[in-house]
Amino acid sequence: MLMLFNRITAFAICIAMSSIAICQNKNSKIKFGDITPEDFKPAYYDIDSSADAVILYDVGSARYEGNNQGWFSVVFHVHERKRLLHKLSFDDLATVKIPVYVQHNYQNRLEDLQAATYNLEDGKVTVTKIEKNGYFKDRDGNYEITKFTFPSLKEGSIIEYTYTITSPLPYSNEYLPDWSFQAGYPTLWSSYTIESPQFFDFVVLKHGYLEAVTDTATLTSASFNVLAPGGIDASKVYNIKSNSVKHTWSYKNIPAIKEESFTTNISNYSQRVEFQLYAHRFPEVDAKFFMHTWPEMAQQLMEDESFGADLSKGNGWLKDDVQNAAGIETEPLKKAKKIYEFVRDNYTCTDYSAIYLSQTLKKTQQSKKGNVVDINMLLIAMLRNAGYSSDPVLLSTREHGKANDVYPMLRKFNYLIANVSINNKQYQLDAADPILGFGHLGADCYNGNARLVASLPSLIDLSADSLHESEITTLFISNGEEGNLTGHYKHVMGQMQSNSMREKMKKTNAEEYFKNVKKSYQFDVELTKNGIDSLKQPEMPVSVNYEFNFKPEDDIIYFTPVLADAAYKENPFSAAERFYPVEMPYCADDTYILNMEIPKGYKADELPKSARVSLNDNEGMFEYLIQQSGDNIQLRCRTKLNKATFEPEDYETLRNFFAFIVQKQSEQIVFKKL
Repeated sequence: MLMLFNRITAFAICIAMSSIAICQNKNSKIKFGDITPEDFKPAYYDIDSSADAVILYDVGSARYEGNNQGWFSVVFHVHERKRLLHKLSFDDLATVKIPVYVQHNYQNRLEDLQAATYNLEDGKVTVTKIEKNGYFKDRDGNYEITKFTFPSLKEGSIIEYTYTITSPLPYSNEYLPDWSFQAGYPTLWSSYTIESPQFFDFVVLKHGYLEAVTDTATLTSASFNVLAPGGIDASKVYNIKSNSVKHTWSYKNIPAIKEESFTTNISNYSQRVEFQLYAHRFPEVDAKFFMHTWPEMAQQLMEDESFGADLSKGNGWLKDDVQNAAGIETEPLKKAKKIYEFVRDNYTCTDYSAIYLSQTLKKTQQSKKGNVVDINMLLIAMLRNAGYSSDPVLLSTREHGKANDVYPMLRKFNYLIANVSINNKQYQLDAADPILGFGHLGADCYNGNARLVASLPSLIDLSADSLHESEITTLFISNGEEGNLTGHYKHVMGQMQSNSMREKMKKTNAEEYFKNVKKSYQFDVELTKNGIDSLKQPEMPVSVNYEFNFKPEDDIIYFTPVLADAAYKENPFSAAERFYPVEMPYCADDTYILNMEIPKGYKADELPKSARVSLNDNEGMFEYLIQQSGDNIQLRCRTKLNKATFEPEDYETLRNFFAFIVQKQSEQIVFKKL
């Protein structure tokens, strides 16, 4: 959910919602150290009886106050209380790290830090506080990390800590800290309150599926004292009167947010609220906007020396590189491929998470290395030099989370690729990844919409639903000499699976790979003529081939016709319910074909039954078609998903669909000796 929260209109919104009373839960009055024996009584909590820990209380607030640097500070306060029911939670929760940004003249201050462990002994609450020498500080880039570990932990202990961070803000960089209401453990109560002068406008982004017990805004009068340093003149104190907006969000009995199979990034669905400065609206002064439209942002980025300014300069110094890359090729698509391959094969990426240049394009060309922006911007410059229409594209990888389609919030992006237009067709390119072919992207890039940074900054659909992958496995088994069965196996992978295979083979070798293949068979086999094709041809699908032979000797042979590496061994959807979408990596079309000669001296006593089922009419299908014709058995097993993303209301149907697939692919043919 996304909304624009305007301080000026907040009061009117509040009046319009007057039927919704401010919910003041008793938890909102908890004080640090206010622990009683009653707090230790529950052996488990109804919200999740199997939880190793429960967050009892998680409350934060952020408010503005004037400072002595001529502007404002944000005072951010946190108070957390947790019950550790089992030792399994100690590793996650016993140690706390508080990062505080410290750089230049606007160093944040960590204040009023308190932490303690509480236990119940002989019916009385004992307190073990962390003394000053129990806090440790470390530095990580621009952050100072304060770290502490709770002492005297037992199963059933309660831990609690509170702190305040005061952040002096530079002009035009007002911010409100984000807040997450949902964690990896169930939470009984979480609340967040912001108080801000009405002359600051923020975009508010609400995420999650839970319903708040409090979501209210009120408007009150406020006064802010700002000390303006005078330099050689005397400093002056300004008293600024303004209405202040107070907004509170509260949630109770919040289930844990847990990693599930087929979820790109669980943080996309956690209950949380985020803020982005939109504008200043001071009285009697025209509004000053800090969040622009995408066309405005694209123009700024293309004029920025750390982004696209070099692209408009022609870059004639790249002419020799372009000539060396393209050679005598003149056909537009083939020429573009050669330029792409030149950059991909001759430059090394040093950082795969960036949206700005780390150096000039000329330095990248000279050093032959740089971050993902350096390399793909150089590719764009070379394509432009060769006469192509090419522009940068910003995106957020799956690991980073989803970007916002409406507002140009640059912090939501972490990756840059190239777009090139050839014969009215658009190609997205990533020369930073050495395993990719022309027009291919890594699976992590398919995370919703990407943004073309051009005069018309349009969206580019890079959703998983836009990516279609096909793979086919064929298995032929026939009778050989001396009662042996011989077979030929071939698996042609889709592009994403081929990329994964190339990455996998960087860490192992063919010999080890086929040792594991041999172990996957339910009987002892000998593998020969094995090979893995197209590992070094990024635009081609990888295929695995081998021949095998084995000798059946038992009176009864139980043979699973769908080999283990081609089957779903278990249902990937084990949870009984799901509150956020299932996100497959791509739309899939997997086909498995078996042609098998019945072993000599045996008969097929039992065959699985054929079946065909559909998923929500046209969203997917599964077919298992098997028949015997004389001494031969033919099987065609196909699983097809026409979409990659399924909403929570489709979860049960999807779960049952895969349960049927798992059951069917595990069925066996029974051969009996004559």
